[in-house]
Amino acid sequence: MKKVSMRVFLVVALLLMLFSGAVSASVGYLGPAATYTEEAAILFFGDQETFVPMKTVPETLAGVKSGEFRYAVVPVENTVGGPVYNYLDSVINDPAFVVVGEVNLPIRQTLMAVPGTVLSDIKTILSHPQGIAQGKDWLRANLPDAKLIEVSSTAEGARKVAADGDKSVAAIASPQAAVTYKLAVMAKQIEVTKTNVTRFWVVTSKPFQKFGQMRTILVAQGAAAALPGLLKDLDRAGYSLVSVHDRPAKTLLGEYVYAIELNGDGRREVLGEVMGKYAPKFKLRLLGSYDIK
Repeated sequence: MKKVSMRVFLVVALLLMLFSGAVSASVGYLGPAATYTEEAAILFFGDQETFVPMKTVPETLAGVKSGEFRYAVVPVENTVGGPVYNYLDSVINDPAFVVVGEVNLPIRQTLMAVPGTVLSDIKTILSHPQGIAQGKDWLRANLPDAKLIEVSSTAEGARKVAADGDKSVAAIASPQAAVTYKLAVMAKQIEVTKTNVTRFWVVTSKPFQKFGQMRTILVAQGAAAALPGLLKDLDRAGYSLVSVHDRPAKTLLGEYVYAIELNGDGRREVLGEVMGKYAPKFKLRLLGSYDIK
């Protein structure tokens, strides 16, 4: 009887793991295949993980919260296009998320089309808003009358061009997207600057938070007038400023949510002292503390 009961217990436990949204070690990213986000994910994790393409970044983050996968790789800033605010907001405004790493990926934008296309055929160009922003100077000089249409990712633009087979439509995407979707490269490296880099955060949920010594991110919600004092005290505590992104708090005029990125270890006691000092002026939380590969 005990053996039967144990067998039943093991079967029930297995079914619960399969159907209760148990967390796996897989990685969600903005798809489809051949996005820069997929490239960043592979660069960070290696090619041994299971990578799951999602249609949007919010869906990717929702997958982390539901336990569909453990990590999400999220683009947050580009040299040319600046902060990717809608993605940044999705991470910093949800206390369920923490950042456990980052990837800085050089971006090379490529114009691609159906094989047999010539440049004069192209009337419409598909890409992510960042892809369009990064290629704007080249487009102005070479295809000034082309209609620019934003899609969910650079690779999605390439996928649509390949699926439709219309020579009047091209895409701006990664060189790998041209290979993946069997498209002809019309122009290489059309980005505004050759130092074009996108920074990605590796995001997970709080139970899987890890800590490192090199980079710390704070989220602070409060009045702009109090920010200089906070930054000055962080500097005195030994933290050098990397960046500050301000977002509307959607509460009062003059109140913002700040993502404050610092060089330094987020586990130091002095950081807690600074955060305690400014608790009356800001809602403060540690978004991440990690090492940089």
